[in-house]
Amino acid sequence: MCRLFCQFSITPQGIAGPLREGLFSLRTLSTRDRRRLQSDGWGVGWIAEQGPRVMKSAGAIYHEPSRVTQAIKTAFGRTTIGHIRRASNPLKLPKKALAGLPHSQPFTHGRWLFCHNGTLSIPREVKAALGSWKRFVKSRNDSEVLFYWLMKTVVASRGGTPMARVRRSMRQLDTIWQKCRSAHPDLRYPMLGLNWVLTDGEQLFSFCYANPEGFRQGGALGHKKQPYFALQFRVTRAGIDVASEAWDTDSRWKTLGHGILLVADHHKNTLRHKRYRIC
Repeated sequence: MCRLFCQFSITPQGIAGPLREGLFSLRTLSTRDRRRLQSDGWGVGWIAEQGPRVMKSAGAIYHEPSRVTQAIKTAFGRTTIGHIRRASNPLKLPKKALAGLPHSQPFTHGRWLFCHNGTLSIPREVKAALGSWKRFVKSRNDSEVLFYWLMKTVVASRGGTPMARVRRSMRQLDTIWQKCRSAHPDLRYPMLGLNWVLTDGEQLFSFCYANPEGFRQGGALGHKKQPYFALQFRVTRAGIDVASEAWDTDSRWKTLGHGILLVADHHKNTLRHKRYRIC
């Protein structure tokens, strides 16, 4: 299970706070719980004039201070995201099959950036339903399968509002699950955590979801009283921030809410945002 952040701003921002300097930055969270070390890769992404840029590593963020410094010096924009990884393994693969740069996040396609925290437990079946989008999946990471599922069903899908497309995407995931659940007697649900951020710099979609039981899965790494999958967000004059865990003590941080989709976009010289219940 991973940790992530996103800054969606009116003016360009750096990433020092959420990546390293904040009270509960990704660097701090990576070793906060020795039983849950975030050791399987990390990365940052930002939207530049020429499109999305990413800096990723297959190593542990806590072993790479110079690369973290380089990322802080380099990543700068109105839209920035970051991710640390503790690899999920729904396919029960050897550890080495999940290691390497292609498995690290953020993922990018065209003008879109994506990060995910959680596990899609039926990646093989969802990948089979991707159609022509399947050819873009390069890793054995269930999060990349989820990314292209959202590219197909939300970004490239025709008709309806973003809220309607995400809701339809979730229903279609459930349809896949109903067809294959007999092949997975060990699974109660097809996912454990669908917390994700998807953005092209002009729009931001962020979804918070654990499973049908809600926020029952353990405590967060830094904020021990916070459920592990309870995404946090805040609205400031600078923009909108989303994070697995608030990286500072600002009182404006709030829990996004289970089954809630946050949608934001640029409008003239400000940002608009709205929250929708999906499930």
